[in-house]
Amino acid sequence: MEHLADLVDLYEYRVEDLAAGRTPKGGKRALLQLRAFLIQTRLPGPLAKRFRQADARFRALRQSLTPSPPPEPPSLDLPTPALENLEEPTPTQKPSPLRAIALKVWRLLAEREAKARAKDLLAGRREELRLIHAFLQNYLEYREKETFKRDFNLSRFHPTHPIPSLSDSLMDLEDPKVAEALVMEFLETALHLPKDLPLPPEETRTYIRRFLNRILEWDDAYGLPPKRDLMSLKKALEEAKHLGASALEIARLEERLRKEAQEERRRELLLEEERRRFRVALEKVIALLNLLPTPQGETPWPRVPEPGQGEESLLTLPLRPGRIPLGPLTLTLSQVEGTWHLGLGGEDYVLEDTLVIPWEDLEVLAVREGDLLHLRLEARSGLRLYELLAEGRMLALLLSPNQDYVYLRLLRALSARLKGEFSPQAFGPELAEKYRQAPWEALQDFARKVLELALKRLGGADPTPLLKEVGQALGQEREALVLAEALREYLGRRPPTRETLGGEVHLLSIGAEPLALKVGQTVLSLRPRNAPSGDPQEDVLYVGQAGEVPQRLKDLLVYRLPEGTVILAREGRRLAYLVMANP
Repeated sequence: MEHLADLVDLYEYRVEDLAAGRTPKGGKRALLQLRAFLIQTRLPGPLAKRFRQADARFRALRQSLTPSPPPEPPSLDLPTPALENLEEPTPTQKPSPLRAIALKVWRLLAEREAKARAKDLLAGRREELRLIHAFLQNYLEYREKETFKRDFNLSRFHPTHPIPSLSDSLMDLEDPKVAEALVMEFLETALHLPKDLPLPPEETRTYIRRFLNRILEWDDAYGLPPKRDLMSLKKALEEAKHLGASALEIARLEERLRKEAQEERRRELLLEEERRRFRVALEKVIALLNLLPTPQGETPWPRVPEPGQGEESLLTLPLRPGRIPLGPLTLTLSQVEGTWHLGLGGEDYVLEDTLVIPWEDLEVLAVREGDLLHLRLEARSGLRLYELLAEGRMLALLLSPNQDYVYLRLLRALSARLKGEFSPQAFGPELAEKYRQAPWEALQDFARKVLELALKRLGGADPTPLLKEVGQALGQEREALVLAEALREYLGRRPPTRETLGGEVHLLSIGAEPLALKVGQTVLSLRPRNAPSGDPQEDVLYVGQAGEVPQRLKDLLVYRLPEGTVILAREGRRLAYLVMANP
């Protein structure tokens, strides 16, 4: 109850910041994620009323900002996705070409994430995949019934398809492609739920949770033997005694009743265990909905710039033959006998709706919508660059000197609390003096070790309860909630993508010549130094600006500037960076 009250408080504070023209703490994306969480949570009466009042104010603010003139081009330190403020089109409204492109890009990226998630679901008894299969069968059947469109609370829904057994001959749940297809079909079904029902997109998660719970409440869902009729046996025994049956006949009926009662008890225990395991699986299935685009899920809509307003690795342009520079690559667009082709490295690929072209450790995503072509350069799904950038976003928060390095102190306190050695006095503001005196490279390495140790001790559990306890002990409750939200997002974004990283990702190749990065009014210089072994993979890279001692970039570097924090990640000859607002 106290935890929910704190979250409602935090939501009210963020809406108040938005109303005052300030950027909410954690950014607009954090506000939307908190709002989605509170919408799906069953709040007690007083808290629900406070949330509805704050949410009504938020919706009014969002509507009042919709007709405002186009914003100025975003600066690097505060990236603003071009589609961030686009509302979901109504069923009668034809989606704009940019929205249609964004949806196709989301599908391409979702397929990559679904493939990674499906691998995790192939272990053990595969309860999650079996539950998804049961949901799809029951939902698609119920959708055709007359009562479907009016049954929002599913009071008239009665499951008809049980959860398939692990050895079901009609399914091959050991096949990774089957698992991936099930996850994608589940996401597509959830994506179209507001079209099947007059339901707000924000209610998608709540509806699916309710639907899955109805399946799990159904005793016949688990393929167990039918319930035994003990009442008729008891009546037969009472009648035999009343009619004066022989002692042998009464003993036979009593033995039969005892055995049937034992079997029924065994069945009840099995049912309870099955239901418990599938309720755990239900939470993992619901977590898959985070892959849906906002406001149904927690994945931001892919950035699709207006035609002619592209960036170095993100372009939208009319379909015209010619050469197209995209980051370090150059593509060719040509038309032969009415068919468009996209060429890279001397090879042409037929361009239909979507196309993915691998190139070394990168891949080109091409999406066509009418006469528009959208191109984006992404890191290959197995590349570690995006994971490093996600870690760098967490480090940027931990290394913020605000309030005497409050977030780093809170994380250290959480780690100590998880070990059982927590003392509030050991994590007071006096620690900040040690952090200020430490060299930046040493401080960053220290923060990385603290993060690694805390996550290892946390073991994937929700950090909010313990962080709230630690925050109360240190007198930093609001900051503890901000850190908890950042940790949950970091743990839930595996693998991360360009959109979930929350900023514009740039991809560069490291050569023998220095590189220059412009961030606001500052120009950063990246200077490689050849390794003594002569291996280009071991070359050292230094980052700095005029008049300052350069910092060494190993695999990850957080570089703070007045304009924003630059996160740089390196793997071999490839470099990725993004710029985010200072915490």
